[in-house]
This record gives sequence, C-alpha cells and structure tokens, in this order.
Amino acid sequence: MSMHKAVDNTRWQSSQKLSLKAWSHKQLSAERERVERSMLPLLQRYAREYTQNSAVLEIGCGPICITRLLPQHHKTYLDPLADDYRRMFPGELPEDGEYLPTVAERIPKSDASYEMIVCLNKIAHTQNPELVLNEAERLLKPGGTFILTLRTHSHLEARIHYWAIRLFPYLCSKTRPYYYARSGIVRTLERHFNIAEDIVRKAYKIPVPFCKREQHIFVCTTQDKKNSATA
Repeated sequence: MSMHKAVDNTRWQSSQKLSLKAWSHKQLSAERERVERSMLPLLQRYAREYTQNSAVLEIGCGPICITRLLPQHHKTYLDPLADDYRRMFPGELPEDGEYLPTVAERIPKSDASYEMIVCLNKIAHTQNPELVLNEAERLLKPGGTFILTLRTHSHLEARIHYWAIRLFPYLCSKTRPYYYARSGIVRTLERHFNIAEDIVRKAYKIPVPFCKREQHIFVCTTQDKKNSATA
C-alpha cells in the first residue's frame, strides 16, 4: 500500500519534459564518463555476486544505461522516455537487452525476475516512489540486491518542498517532484528492504541555515534475507 500522496499527473509530465529538455543540451559521452567514474566500481562489485546468466533491471536508465557495462547477459532498461532517448541519441544506446518505455509503478514482469535492480537518482522523479519500491520488492529475487542513489535534504527543506508543491505548484515547476530527508527515505526503504549499506558519497555545501544536502547510495537486500539473519 502506498504511503505517499503522489503528485498529480500534470506535475509529473512537466518533470519528464524538463528532463528531456535538459538532456538535449548535454553531451552523452561526458555524462556517461561522470556517472561511470562515480558508480561503476560499486555496481561491478555487487554484480560479481551473481552469474553471467543472472538478470539485471535498471529503473530510470536514461540514455546512460550504466548496467550495460555489467557482465550479466540479461539486461532490462526501463524508462518512460526510452523511445525519446533512442531518437535523441541514435546508435548510442545499447543494442543488447530489453527496453521498457513505461513507468516504474507498473512493470510488466513476473515476480522475482531479477537478481539485481539498479535505480540511480530517479526515485525522486517518479510519480509515486512508494509504488516503484513495491515493484522493485516484487521483482527482486530472494538474495538479490537493490541499489538506489539519491540526493537527500534537511528535514526542514524536505517539508517546505512537500507543502510548496501542493499549495503553490507553479513555484516548484522546475524542481524534482520529491525531496527526501535521509530519515524519510530510510523509513521508506525499510518498508520493503533490508538496508545493507548507506554510503554518503558527497556532501553539498549550502550557504543557507538549516539546509543539508548529501548524495547517498543505499545497497539493499530482500526482506527474507533480513529475517533469516535475525532468526
């Protein structure tokens, strides 16, 4: 059951259009190099726990599709803008694997389909993050790994954004639909997964009182693994 009051469809569609517009001004090779330098070693470390015949799902793959560099043979790239990115960057997106140009709240795959699920800086851009995590939980095999990254904010900043986007949505049209405080995303994740690692990759210096922004990497395992460890 969702614990979030989801943003309306118009607000989410506006966010998607802004993402697409931002990518039209970026150089794909440079963006790939930046993300790979930051995330690929960690993803490769966890991918080594699974065989090459294992399946990997990347939620919100964008045009970067970082999981294309993992050794697993079965890749699924999910992004509602996938067809737009393929037109924007012809021949640049990986040919191997399956593309799902759909939302992550309803993924047309059977339960326990993937050993590894990756979602890099996309959960705050979805229409309903709780439903996305429901799907990730449903699709992850027992003993699988879910890796999520996002930027967190101070509790005060997250609450101000929460009310501003509902009371004055026109003032927040260029921001992400969701701002999370660390405590908020931890509570949300723990409804679905066991958090094995919480890595602070970067702290942003904000010259504003009560503002604290950090880039987090959460490495999560299935709840059955948590329960067996405490049994």
